[in-house]
Amino acid sequence: MNRVRLLPLIVLMLVSCQSLPAITPNRETPTDIEAACATVFPRQAWHMVHTIKTDFPGGRKGIMLGVVSLDPERNTVECALLSIEGLRLFEAHDDGTLTTRRALPPFDRPALVNGMMQDIRLIFFRPETPPLLSGNMPSGEAGCRYALADGIEDIIRKPSGEMVIHRYDRKNRLLRRVSITRCHPDGTAGQEAVPCRIILEAFHPARYQLELDLVEARPTVDNPSKSY
Repeated sequence: MNRVRLLPLIVLMLVSCQSLPAITPNRETPTDIEAACATVFPRQAWHMVHTIKTDFPGGRKGIMLGVVSLDPERNTVECALLSIEGLRLFEAHDDGTLTTRRALPPFDRPALVNGMMQDIRLIFFRPETPPLLSGNMPSGEAGCRYALADGIEDIIRKPSGEMVIHRYDRKNRLLRRVSITRCHPDGTAGQEAVPCRIILEAFHPARYQLELDLVEARPTVDNPSKSY
């Protein structure tokens, strides 16, 4: 069988095996949809503090403070987790190379740290490549699909203004669903909106849920890296 005959067969196999929601074109131009998808991610450097409510299997719940300083242009993030009493539980810097500066149990486990940093980047950093597709999801809502090195990322724009991120692995399994409501923090008139309410649901390889509510946000003009 020559290559001409093989190509339709390969395409048919790929379509039959995939389980991602279909995206169909709509009346909006792709650039308009893609621009809307990109607004979920901060464009400038920010320093943010969120309360984090955790919900793990077995009824394990907790509350912490999460501090993040990010610079999308430099692709860097500095983050810390603190107990409500102010004890530093975890602190790390990531500029492409992850450096852990403090890690109390259970945050001293490498798999937990790597997963946590991936969650942070999923929430705050846009994919490095342009969208693969844009248009309407099966629900009728506009969205964009990004091809990643290890899977797929969909961004969906809700009529309410809420943005939802779906992260899939190479087998098209849903790993994360992130719902983001943006706002303009006090004292930042004229600045871009930032994530003020975030719900992250993890499905694989472990199930858990995080609820983040903004306490403080301020734009930074210098390198956001700092100690906590």
